[in-house]
Amino acid sequence: MRFAAAAALLSLAACTLSLTHKPDFRQLAFQATADPQIYQASALGRRIQLMAPDDVFHPREWRGPLRIVGSCTASVSQVTAVYASRDVGYLLVVDHNGETRFARFIDLNSCRELWPPLTAQIPIQVTGDAIQIVPNQWLRLFNDTPPDVR
Repeated sequence: MRFAAAAALLSLAACTLSLTHKPDFRQLAFQATADPQIYQASALGRRIQLMAPDDVFHPREWRGPLRIVGSCTASVSQVTAVYASRDVGYLLVVDHNGETRFARFIDLNSCRELWPPLTAQIPIQVTGDAIQIVPNQWLRLFNDTPPDVR
């Protein structure tokens, strides 16, 4: 009887662990649409649009805003990259204002910023479950909490 109870608890723990995945952020590849002022990518079963590219043929940034089609619009500008990960309820949007760069956590349903943006003076890099905002230091990204920047 004890063995069966222990086996049931182990099985339950394994199921619980399998439901929480660490994020695996990937940069979205935006493509031109019929409207040269709108670029679009697909992620997490949604269409994500960026408006007003700096160059309609080879954009490096978009003046914004960012639209999650059928849901909401985020007031972001000078966007250089957008990242998405399965099982995460936000997009990671990289933008800048002059030399200062920002990583913003945009909620998929409301387009509001979930947490204060991360600020960087270097190009922001994102890989899988980590982000770099200062040289030689990577911060972990999480499904439902902001990175710890202590």
